[in-house]
Amino acid sequence: MLQLTRQDYVMLTPTTLKIVNDWAYQAFQLDKSKEYFIKTGTYSSKFDFRNAYVHSAKEVKELGEYLLYIHHQALQMASPLCHPCIYGVSTTNEWVVREFIPDKENNPCIYKGLPLHTEYRVLVDCDADKIIGIFPYWEPDTMKKRFGNSPDSDEPDNKHDYVIYSMHEEKLMKRYTENKDVVLSHIQDILPNLNLSGQWSIDIMQNGTEFWIIDMAVAQNSAFYNDCVPQKLQKPVQENWIPELPIP
Repeated sequence: MLQLTRQDYVMLTPTTLKIVNDWAYQAFQLDKSKEYFIKTGTYSSKFDFRNAYVHSAKEVKELGEYLLYIHHQALQMASPLCHPCIYGVSTTNEWVVREFIPDKENNPCIYKGLPLHTEYRVLVDCDADKIIGIFPYWEPDTMKKRFGNSPDSDEPDNKHDYVIYSMHEEKLMKRYTENKDVVLSHIQDILPNLNLSGQWSIDIMQNGTEFWIIDMAVAQNSAFYNDCVPQKLQKPVQENWIPELPIP
């Protein structure tokens, strides 16, 4: 199964896909009446949300195929032929299946179905149990540049998302401003119990009156790290992908 994640998706046979689907249904204890959000250990394909959101009985039975496909996407992004080469999305062969959190607010959607919740990115130093920054995940200048001033801005989906985001921007930022202190207070409370070292980003999604931690990553690899963390507080770590082998 681990080797299979490194195979070309288009070369997989129907028999192989059925075996993986049956395995996933058992391994993740799936329920055909539920909805799921899926990702690899480092990549969710949420910017093409129909690949990450699995629902209906038919799709749940095919969830293994969805996992193989988004893993294949990550491999393509990490290819030296991809520009830019984003190797970080393909550094694990883990699979994650979460129950989907239904949108309570009837938010508009971008990225082919992603509800545009108010989200908060909090940067923390786990060694010092200290918050070192906070930023709105859907930051206005970044989002409008992405949809309105990128090489693919003329594509219909991006034109759609530009309009949707612009209409929802005021509400997103109002709620962010009103609730960020509450979010910071709760994150500070849990910091001493995090069994982590170094600096991390923590993403929180607001859904009505509920706040969910939905993602974490090494801080230096997270968007807005340099924008909201003062340079004197930044402690980037050096990645070392070459193992130290004992000398015989």
